[in-house]
Amino acid sequence: MIQYTRALGLVLVIALLAAPAAAFTMNRFDIQVAENGDAEVTADYTLTWVERIVVFMRIAEPQQQLEYAISQYSGKDVTVTSVSPGETVLSVSDFATVRETRDAVIYTTPYLDFSGAEQAIRGYWFSRFVTVDASPDISVVSFPDGYEESFPDSLVIPSLSHEVKI
Repeated sequence: MIQYTRALGLVLVIALLAAPAAAFTMNRFDIQVAENGDAEVTADYTLTWVERIVVFMRIAEPQQQLEYAISQYSGKDVTVTSVSPGETVLSVSDFATVRETRDAVIYTTPYLDFSGAEQAIRGYWFSRFVTVDASPDISVVSFPDGYEESFPDSLVIPSLSHEVKI
């Protein structure tokens, strides 16, 4: 739980560093769980043009820094697909636990808490310029069979279990 909270906080930190922005509003947070338990995670966020000019320095190679930070705290293999001023996409290996029974495959996702993101950002030099709204307008967790669960305007995504019949 703490590992994923730190990882989510780091996603927000790197996204802020990758984009010249002074505020961060999380619009959508999507987790697409694959059959093997890996996941593609997409964070969509909004920055206003006025806010973009306040912080002008960028971190060097944000993808590599993000991969390293999330891998270090989560113990998972992480690959950042892209970082842009409005979106961060990454894949996380073994995100969900996969358990097979005789007639089904059961996927269990970890508990995720976005409240740690605001705290994580306070330790950075740009924190006095940044306003963070880390609760996504909508968070969606999708499973391999197309089943989805949505969480509107929530700082928490609970651990989910979903059974796919074989």
